[in-house]
Formats: sequence, C-alpha cells, structure tokens
Amino acid sequence: MRIHNQKWVMVTLHSMLIIQVCRAFCHSTHYPVGAGIMILSQPMGEEKIEDYHGVSMLTHGRNVSYDIPDPDLPEVSQWITANPNRINLGRIGLQYKGSLVSVSQITEPRQELDLWTGVISSTFKVEGQFVKVVTQGDLDSDSVVFEIESSLITSGDLAVELDFPYPPIHTTKYKYEVFAGVYDFPQNHTTLIEGDTGKNSAHIRHELQETNYYLNLRWGSGQPLRLSRQHNATHRYTIKSRSSPSMAFTANFSPEKQMADQPAVVQQRSSTAWNQYWTQGGFIDLTSSSNPKADELQRRIILSQYHVRVNSAANGQSPQESGLMNNGWYGKFHMEMVVWHNAHWATWGRQEQFDNIFPELYEALLPSSIARAKSMGWDGARWPKMTDVETGVSSPGGINGILLWQQPHPMYLATLAYQAAPTRETLERWDRVLTATANYMVSYAWKNASSGYYDLGPPAYGVTENTPPSESLNLAYETAYWRYGLDVAREWKKKLSQPVPEKWEMVAEGLAPPPQVDGLYAVYEGLNSSWWNDTSLTGDPRSLIMLQGILPNTPAVDPDVASDTAKKVWEIWTDDKIRGWGRPVLAINAARLGDSARAVYHLTAYDYWNFDDAGFAERGGDVIALIRIVAYMAAGWEGSQGDAPGFPRDGSWVVNHEGLLKAP
Repeated sequence: MRIHNQKWVMVTLHSMLIIQVCRAFCHSTHYPVGAGIMILSQPMGEEKIEDYHGVSMLTHGRNVSYDIPDPDLPEVSQWITANPNRINLGRIGLQYKGSLVSVSQITEPRQELDLWTGVISSTFKVEGQFVKVVTQGDLDSDSVVFEIESSLITSGDLAVELDFPYPPIHTTKYKYEVFAGVYDFPQNHTTLIEGDTGKNSAHIRHELQETNYYLNLRWGSGQPLRLSRQHNATHRYTIKSRSSPSMAFTANFSPEKQMADQPAVVQQRSSTAWNQYWTQGGFIDLTSSSNPKADELQRRIILSQYHVRVNSAANGQSPQESGLMNNGWYGKFHMEMVVWHNAHWATWGRQEQFDNIFPELYEALLPSSIARAKSMGWDGARWPKMTDVETGVSSPGGINGILLWQQPHPMYLATLAYQAAPTRETLERWDRVLTATANYMVSYAWKNASSGYYDLGPPAYGVTENTPPSESLNLAYETAYWRYGLDVAREWKKKLSQPVPEKWEMVAEGLAPPPQVDGLYAVYEGLNSSWWNDTSLTGDPRSLIMLQGILPNTPAVDPDVASDTAKKVWEIWTDDKIRGWGRPVLAINAARLGDSARAVYHLTAYDYWNFDDAGFAERGGDVIALIRIVAYMAAGWEGSQGDAPGFPRDGSWVVNHEGLLKAP
C-alpha cells in the first residue's frame, strides 16, 4: 500500500538521547530533527528555585502542599514546569544557490510512503530541474539516511544544509516553545567541526549549556562529500559534491563522537525492521465489507498502525503528550495518558513495544513518587501528571498537582501484561509498583465519620478537568476506578500467595459509591438534577460514559444506571460538541451497551472526526484512540459474546482479525 501526495510524514528514530523525530516536507524536503534533553538556565531576578515548595491547600482538616503554580513565584513555577525539556537537535534541508529551498521554487511535488519498508520518496522540481530525495529513519539508532539525486548537485547549485538553532527561552510570557528552535541567541551555544572530515565521515559537536552532543555523518567511499561551515553563519553548515549527480549520507545524533553506520546498512536495517513490524502483532481486515464506510476505516486502521509505531514506541518512557508530532508541553509526557498512549500495544499483540515501556516507566518514577506522597503526608507512591523520567518532578501546572485518575493506571496496565503473559514472573515484576500504588490509594482515601464511607477529595480534578477542585468530592469515574484498582491489587497479592493488607480490604469495600442524582450518575457528589443544564460540566461529560466502556467491569458501577446515564449523555453531547478522544469513548460505551450501530457511527463519523490524506487525525491522540477502540470492537472485552461484538451484524460489515487480545 502506498500513500500519495502527502503533506508530511514522520519517521521516528529510537532513543539514545531521547526519542528523535524527523519530519519530511514534500514541498521543501526540510527536515527538523529533534529532540534532545536540555535544562535552561535558572530564572533571573529575585525568585529562587529553592523557595518553591508548592501551594498549600486545606485537605480534610490539614494543610497539604500541592504541585501547582505559586502566584508569588510565577517565574520559578514556569521554570519548573518547562525543565528539563526536549529540544530540536538540528535541521537538515536542501539549499539552492546558497539559500534554503523555498516553497516558491518548488513545482510538481510528489511524495510516497512505502509502509512495508518505511521508505519515503519525494520528487519535485527546483527551477525546472528534477530532484529526488529518499529518506529512511533508523528504528535502532538516532539516525536518518538521505539519498538525493539531481543534476543540480553536479553543478554545485544544490547542497545539503545542516543547521543548529537554539531552544526558545521559556518564560511566563512565552510558555510553549517553537519546535524548530530560534536564531536569536547565536552566542549562547557553539558548534564546531571536530577532527578531520576524513574521506567518508565527519563530526559536528554542539554545546548548549548542560547539553552536548554530536552529529555524526557518514557517506560511501565512492561518493566523497565535503562538509564546511557556511560563510558568515555561526551554526550553519553545508554538504556538497561535484563528482556525482547523487549523494547519500547517514546523519546520526549521539551523546558521543562515533562512527555512524554506512547509509546502505541503515537502509537495510530500517526496511527489515518495518517488515518485521508488519508481520508481527494483530491485524484487522475489513476489505470484504460492503458498508461504504469500510474502506476509509481500513485506511485509517493501517495508517494509524504506522503512526503509532513512529510516534509512540519508546524505551522506558511514554511518548510525550503531543505524541512527537510537535514539541508541545515541553516534550513531556502526561501520566494520566499512558493508558491511552500505550495500552494498544498489548491489545494489538505487540508485546515487545509494551514491555519496552512497562513497568520500567513506573519503576523509574517510583522513588520520586514515594517521596512526593511522603512529603504530602500519605503512604505509598503518588504518581505525577506531567513529568519526565530523568527527574520525576511534577510540573506545577494549574491542574497537574491535583489530578486523580492517573493513580490506578498501573493496575490496568499490569492486567494487560498478565493477560499477555500469565506467569509468576509477570506478577513479581509488577508487584512492587502495584503495592506502592495501592498503599497510596488507601492512604489518600479519607474516612467520612458521617457517611461511614471512604471519600476521595477534595481538592481534586477529574478526567475532564472541568470540575471545581475545591468542591469535587467523590468524582464518579475516579471512585469507580479506585475500586477497580484496589480489586486488582488484592487479587494480585492472592495470585502471589501473599497476604492482602487489611487496610486494602477495608478501603476497597468501604469506598463511597459513584454519586447518583435521580437515578443517573453525576460527575461528583453534591450536585442536584440541575447540573445537566450546567454547560461547564456538560460540555465534556465523557467521564460518565467511561464508567461503562474504558473502565472494566467493577462492583462500583451499576450497569443499569450506567446505561441510563450513557443515554442521557448521548442526548446532550451532540456531534458538534464532541472533541478529543470523546468520540472513541462514545464508541466503546455504545458497544458495551449492545448498540453496535451507534458504536460504528461514532467510529466512522468522518465529517466530525477528520483524518487527512497522510492518516493524521486533526488531534494527534485520536490516531492512538482509534487503534485502541477498533481492536476493542473487533476482539471484544471481558464478558462480550461472539466475534466482533462492536460491529453490527447486518451483513454490511465483515470483520476478519487475528492476533488481537480481548480488552479487560
């Protein structure tokens, strides 16, 4: 299968510094490559980082310090939020007659992505002269290979440009960085060619405060290339050749000066890796379906599998919140999204990618999460929201410090791991993480002497982040998820023939139930029936449909009440209001309730859920959501009956699948 006339395609490179990304633009073949890790200088002025201790909030009769912005330390709060951050390692593009190729000089652009081999081929004309660029990213190293063909190379008019911008300065005025970097601070960093360029290799060292790394270049001995610093440019270099109308080279980013692999070696390794990816794991085939929406859904399924491999596969960490498609949120990942971003690896039978992330991610963050819980007066491990694996520091955003629903995630992910490999080794590998998680969850729950229940919050933010934190007592989804997580933890101990802590039993059985109003679930306790008219809450009521869909079966949720609530949500959350991953949640929820026609409607509402010609959703996370949901609907879930229970049995859908696992 080939995808034609793409606006842009991404190729991900395996992490050594950190996950790298290469973007290929068919109109200019200008490739920014990023991102490494950098910590910018501490803020200037009177504010001191050591003065930040969070913000105290009254929590059940005692003051607790939460990681949220301190209004008295705005610069420090922003600095901690932004650092450390991913940076753009460099830009690799084409230069025509000494200047970067511009869009106005490009005609007849065409780009093809060969999914089977991961090869991106771009052709276009510059001032009427034919140019072809073939790009391959390496899945085993931070390398990318470029092959360029044009008579303009021989004439000296076409060259490769290497550029090293500086990361933007993070301030309270400019909170989010430009992915490609800026050129305002040439004196703040240095680049230099280190050592002789040699006959077939060269090395550029880039130094930025605490971050130093190399761009290691390699080309074939039969195609001698010349690397030089561009005249009057501090951090810009060119690669030229006049001996041949073609050039091929490897660009390898590394903390160390090293010999990059030959282009042919990287190309072969990359194609082999993509071949293996497509022949392993699960697959869904809808091509025998007569439904007119089947072909588009098939296209999205296949391209989404490509994009998750490019944007979500990592070692020891979750992909950043924006999925590597850009460097938003300072390149950090969000702990509440690790299930959305990574659970699909297990359900699609790609256990290698799942095991590359878990439980190592939680193990790396365990010490800092235990310290966080202790400093706040609780036991166990309190997982952060927005963070990085190097420091484990919880970025003090306004919501970050008091979000709850990331806490039981380890239980759900451990269940997926055990489902794929039901061994004692799996149980033992996850036990330390689950124990610390459960210890925090029961410590955080507060015994309400009036009701006799264990309460959660306030202060708290729920899934949708649109509830008043000081009033959010016993958020519906969070209390149900808490019960599910503690049930998994208790069962985990039993499988290991270990005693279940008494407090786990007490809190699990004594948790406050998800609140109800007039026989329907409410977002949090204390609301009355008028809350359905509150647009600040009903603008995004997905937490209530997640009770029967995303959340596996749990005694905390009454299926009849959840069903009636979902129908109410369907009435008020109309197509024009649904956003983000709300539509995938609606699809799962409808499937669980036996309304497969509605489930497929939400999955194929193409007028509202747009995927461009390259297979990208308007919001990048929806690609990941699609992969997870469609597997759920094809393979089913615990307790589902028959094959492809999420698709209508009206004869128009023929769903063939293999290698998928049932969802919990």
